[in-house]
Amino acid sequence: MKERLGPVRSSSYRLASRISNILGAGFPVEDLKAFASCSVILISIPEHCMCGAIQELAEAELDWKAKTVLMCDSTCDSGVLRHLGEAGAATGSITPVDGPDGRLYVAEGDRKAIAQAKILVGPGVKLIPMDHGRKSLYLAGVNFATGLALPLLAASVETLRATGVEQNDAVVIAERLFQRTLRAYLKGGRRAWEGELVVKNQQAIRRQVQSLFEVSPHLAAYFYQNAMQAAKLFRQDPSWLKELAEEAYPKAQGR
Repeated sequence: MKERLGPVRSSSYRLASRISNILGAGFPVEDLKAFASCSVILISIPEHCMCGAIQELAEAELDWKAKTVLMCDSTCDSGVLRHLGEAGAATGSITPVDGPDGRLYVAEGDRKAIAQAKILVGPGVKLIPMDHGRKSLYLAGVNFATGLALPLLAASVETLRATGVEQNDAVVIAERLFQRTLRAYLKGGRRAWEGELVVKNQQAIRRQVQSLFEVSPHLAAYFYQNAMQAAKLFRQDPSWLKELAEEAYPKAQGR
């Protein structure tokens, strides 16, 4: 990919030169006319600069019908490139999926843009296409597996620590349980859901909520709220959890 990189433009020639040096490829330019011979243009800029930069591109005297424009590693999807699309360009976005080998990407946009993205990442690298304009939905899915999953892991470790287990041991236990859960889901999907919530074991859940309240009302509330949402997500009637909360919460608070 590096050997194919051509002109590099930024807010200043000096910054473009610095970017080119960091990448070890391409060459800095001052004028957008330098992109006239490029079939693919990659955009990687902060979101607050996006509108101005795209407007400037749209106003450039370039043959957009012969070009593909890809947003790179941005929270925005190809929708922000609509002016370029109206001018005839194929538009899309490409985003790496974090991992140890960096050999997985997702892309959305026009068919031509996705085809160009596949060529761009090269052989041996997997590119997964998604529906046009679904980037925000994809990022929500990423958040479920990262920003929203980490608090669950932290809650598990902190609860295990409250039993007197050492920090490192608590992390090892939680890691094994999360890995087991992931393996079970990969094998059986939603059918792999197991535990007291699935069989509606009120006595076990009541004891757990009460024990959590003794240690941390925040953890108890987090446990209960997640249990409620999990039941709804898996299309269970959560009424038994509401009844349990009405009983367990006052008892845990000594009322």
